[in-house]
Formats: sequence, C-alpha cells, structure tokens
Amino acid sequence: MACPVCGQPGEPDGADFCPAHARALESVRQAYEAWANAFGSIAQADFLNRVARLKGTGRNAKGIVEFLQQHPERWK
Repeated sequence: MACPVCGQPGEPDGADFCPAHARALESVRQAYEAWANAFGSIAQADFLNRVARLKGTGRNAKGIVEFLQQHPERWK
C-alpha cells in the first residue's frame, strides 16, 4: 500500500504510511500528549495548527500535520 502523504511504499507490515511518515506520525502523537499535559488540554486541531506554523517542524512532520488537518479521522 502506498503512503497517502508521499506515495512511497508503506511499511512491509501493512502499515498505512511509509517508514518516514510512520515515524513522523508517532512523533506528532507523542508531541500532542506532551502539549496536552503541559497546557492542561488542547484541541487536536489547535495543536496541528500550531505545529504547522513552528519553524523547527521537519518536512515529514509537516506532511503528516497537513494530512491530519485534511483527514482528522486518520488521527487514530
């Protein structure tokens, strides 16, 4: 299956994303947990908007953020 973000082949175990975007998704999820703990609570949409604007956000993470903004049901 092709990665919905970049079109590259997915991970061999049938994952939805290529290895790079799978790692980026996990990092974004972990960052959300850290932000939610730090801020007490933060909506996923607000978190994604903030991360998208950060200068230090990498290319793969930005790709995942944009994908999740367009497909919030894929947050899982």
